[in-house]
Amino acid sequence: MGKIFESATQQRTLLRAWRKIRANGLSSSAEETVSAVRRFDSDAFGSIIRLQRRLRNGSFRFDPQKGVLKTKSDGGKRGIVMASVQNRIVERALLDSLQVKVPYVQQVIRQPTSVGGVPHRSVPHGLSQIQSAIEDGSKYFVRSDISGFFDNIPRGRVLEELNEHIDDKEFLSLLDRATTVTLANESTLGEDRSAFPCDEEGVAQGSPLSALFGNILLHDFDLRFNDRGIVCVRFIDDFVMLGAAERPVRKAFENAKGLLATLNLSCHDPFSDNSNKKKTEQGHIDSGFVFLGYDIRPGLLQPSRQARKKLLGLVDDAIRDGKRSIKIVHAANDSFESSQRYAQTLTRIDRTLRGWGNSFAYGNAESTIRDLDKGVDEKLGRFRHWFRRFCENKSAGERRRAAGVGLLTDIQRKSLKELPFVVECKRSFRKSSKTRELSTDGSVLSSKESAGPGGWAVIEHDSDFALAGGENVTTNNQMELRAVVEALRCVPKGGSVIVTTDSEYVERTFNCQQVAKMNIELWREFVRLASERSVKIQWVKGHSGDPFNERADQLAKAAAREVCQE
Repeated sequence: MGKIFESATQQRTLLRAWRKIRANGLSSSAEETVSAVRRFDSDAFGSIIRLQRRLRNGSFRFDPQKGVLKTKSDGGKRGIVMASVQNRIVERALLDSLQVKVPYVQQVIRQPTSVGGVPHRSVPHGLSQIQSAIEDGSKYFVRSDISGFFDNIPRGRVLEELNEHIDDKEFLSLLDRATTVTLANESTLGEDRSAFPCDEEGVAQGSPLSALFGNILLHDFDLRFNDRGIVCVRFIDDFVMLGAAERPVRKAFENAKGLLATLNLSCHDPFSDNSNKKKTEQGHIDSGFVFLGYDIRPGLLQPSRQARKKLLGLVDDAIRDGKRSIKIVHAANDSFESSQRYAQTLTRIDRTLRGWGNSFAYGNAESTIRDLDKGVDEKLGRFRHWFRRFCENKSAGERRRAAGVGLLTDIQRKSLKELPFVVECKRSFRKSSKTRELSTDGSVLSSKESAGPGGWAVIEHDSDFALAGGENVTTNNQMELRAVVEALRCVPKGGSVIVTTDSEYVERTFNCQQVAKMNIELWREFVRLASERSVKIQWVKGHSGDPFNERADQLAKAAAREVCQE
């Protein structure tokens, strides 16, 4: 076993990687990512031990990834690759080992003018170097962006470079597999597959390893264009060149284009007649330029116009969501029907302002920040005015609900006959030729958190069998659980079944032996049925293209609509 491979697969390395993945995942705005991290967290230490065992005995396989399309500001499409938690843990462990154990990689990440995706350096360090260059006499600049950078990184070339500096075949093989993009939903992407990296070219944007691969590829770029009076500051695929005279700066840029061409890369050209001003610009320092989210001029650092606009937009979003939640709570006459009301909206705005403010704390344009505060004050003032009008002629309880302080009387009463209990069922499962495979889904016609007319459905994968039903007043979780209960009833005692559900509530409660606190009667029926059968519950993301899940969803919604018509 090679020393670097041994280091990367140690339990402490994997646990350290998991802690970083967990912290990032729980703060993600993607619900799917947060849920996946929480599922892993329910048995994190055991999962790490099993992961290490599979890595070291050679049985570990990376999960296929999911390709997600994002619309870029110019209307184009950007492919984001979403990887499983175990994939990201291994990738992070590989990254940590590369940065600690490989001198060549340490040389790459210590290059001072590379400030993106490296330890202990980021935007402020880039700003400091730009400011120093201006103070030292730089008068001209060229700013540019490397086109489609992550999708076009010659992955094989980077691996070959690392092979020159690493004598550890197991580690290099694992690194090769970690950076290979295999999409589980490739067939459903169609022509949009081209927005994602292929086997030989490109690395997954969002992978812990992607920035390092980019920095290794451009290490010679960083060295070459920080010489002879030129300063080049690079943040992954964005860079700015500065110098005392226009001609050498332009020449350096032309040489940079040539070097990038040898790597099959290109950058936006500010000297082109059809250049995109958002992607590239050039000129005298006094005219200013935007880089790293800042508007930069001699003696001035301030948040860019786009950054300021985005902040005010986030405040607007919070207020819009707050108004909607207040109306939902009032209509349901229930404090807990929606979580974000007046007080919670203010808390969300406060967190947004603090995070944004810390990101731009290195600016020195106090008047710009004061103007932003005035803009936020105006929006808050209009929100307060709307809230006062909304609360007119409302009872004290209604005003309290809307304000964000729940009423004790809104808390559902519980019976001692419905005590919480741990959902414990036999866990042994072995698939056979007689195992039935069923998909289930539940749906309510109101919001996901609200009670209303609902339906459930069960379908079989290899037959036309389908079953559905509904209830007048129910919740989404009740219908999801009811669907699984009905699926188990379809299987005779002693039989085996694989049930696929998009309900994390059901899947996690069963697989992680969690405590059932609600829907006790349904859960007791579930346990009774499961104890008489061999059961495997597996989760699939809803509306992700799974044909069985989509069919079950359609039947459940149809059943809910049928209940409404009765």
